[in-house]
Amino acid sequence: MKKTITAVMFGAGNRGLESYGPYALEHPDELKFVAVAEPDSERRERFAAAHEIPAERQFQSWEEVVAGEQLGQVVFNCTQDRMHYPSGAAAIEAGYDMLLEKPICTRLEEAVGLVKLAEQAGSYVQVCHVLRHTDYWQQIQEILGSGSLGQIITISLRENVSAWHMAHSFVRGNWRKEGESAPMILAKCCHDLDLLYWMVGVPVRKLSSVGSLIHFKPENAPPGAPLRCTDGCAVENSCPFYAPALYIDLQPTWVALSSAKNPIYRLAGRLALTSPELLRGLAAILPELRRFTEHNGWPRSVISDDPSNETALLEALRMGPYGRCVYHCDNDVVDHQIVTAEFANGISASLTMHGHSFEECRTLRIDGSQATLLGKFGLNRTFIEIHDHRSMKVERIDFPNQVEQRGHGGGDYGVVRSFIMAMQEEGKLLTGFRDSLESHLMAFAAEEARLEDSVVAMDDFRRRRNGH
Repeated sequence: MKKTITAVMFGAGNRGLESYGPYALEHPDELKFVAVAEPDSERRERFAAAHEIPAERQFQSWEEVVAGEQLGQVVFNCTQDRMHYPSGAAAIEAGYDMLLEKPICTRLEEAVGLVKLAEQAGSYVQVCHVLRHTDYWQQIQEILGSGSLGQIITISLRENVSAWHMAHSFVRGNWRKEGESAPMILAKCCHDLDLLYWMVGVPVRKLSSVGSLIHFKPENAPPGAPLRCTDGCAVENSCPFYAPALYIDLQPTWVALSSAKNPIYRLAGRLALTSPELLRGLAAILPELRRFTEHNGWPRSVISDDPSNETALLEALRMGPYGRCVYHCDNDVVDHQIVTAEFANGISASLTMHGHSFEECRTLRIDGSQATLLGKFGLNRTFIEIHDHRSMKVERIDFPNQVEQRGHGGGDYGVVRSFIMAMQEEGKLLTGFRDSLESHLMAFAAEEARLEDSVVAMDDFRRRRNGH
């Protein structure tokens, strides 16, 4: 019989509470949270209530946890990015194995140090590179392994960050300032760099990068734009960043659902945009629709601790950071960046990241000597196409879009399942801790190349930064 893994949650915010915590509630025979550390009392109490954690195992900080006896087998480390090193190092030294939210750390020397510490301690650490654990990206990997594309020549991956997501996370939100978080190429794209490394299978030999912040600046504000969306803006009906439309009306979710593969979801999305009252009536008949009509998770849960209350949401927009005009924020991270790389086996690759997309998606093109793979992994549509060079035949595989699935196209649950299986010694980690470090080395090298207008030789970069 499998042994239930006991866990401590460090950080009961969005990722801890909504992405990973529910797995334990749905699979109590696999995972049980026995303690929580969270400075926000409402979030701490909400998590504790959901998982029936007694008062004596509810802590305000991770420091309190590691100061006492070991409470479980593993730590789910969902603290803020800049806390990953001190909290992760303390957890390892206290004897815990760990599932660590990405990025590993916001400074490369800390990321390298944490990997070495885990190796020396013999700790089992997995980074939440959740995309590796989706059906979609695993299908891509199977196609590459089959040899049906022939010899791989070049890969082009685009991280198309939707305008509303860019505004939420990287203009108004926690990742808007590099000094308080990390370079955007790390905070947003360590997933993508990890995918490139996974697909190619060997390290990068050299890379370069360009990019900057060009749009989200005061000089690009519409004439007379107020400091806040709630202060009355002349372009509120056309601005893609208008906060009430994003957080109260949830327009991006409904637009994505309107092209869902599931016809019921597709109808729900269209009704939400045209006849919301009719949708609410339909949800009373079809309970599966309540997942959307009663949605109070991300991004609403980020801006208010009372996300089901429209008055509370409006007050959060009037007073908090997420109601600010995107042209009058204190952001400094880039809004576009391109990385070009040559891998050790000669394959060339490019990663384009930008925050000006009409939809949230990753698009992919892999050109081989026998066939070309085109792919899209998005909120609206998700598919793979294989174009054979000789026959000109096209094979297409369609997937549910991400709105129809759990977080990150099923990757949030997939990474937890993989970690648990590894803990139960019934499987191996899809990505080891040192493998995860490679994407971080690439991200920091890309930032060096961007800032210094240079081409970075990765072997030299690894030696300089002590990443082996």
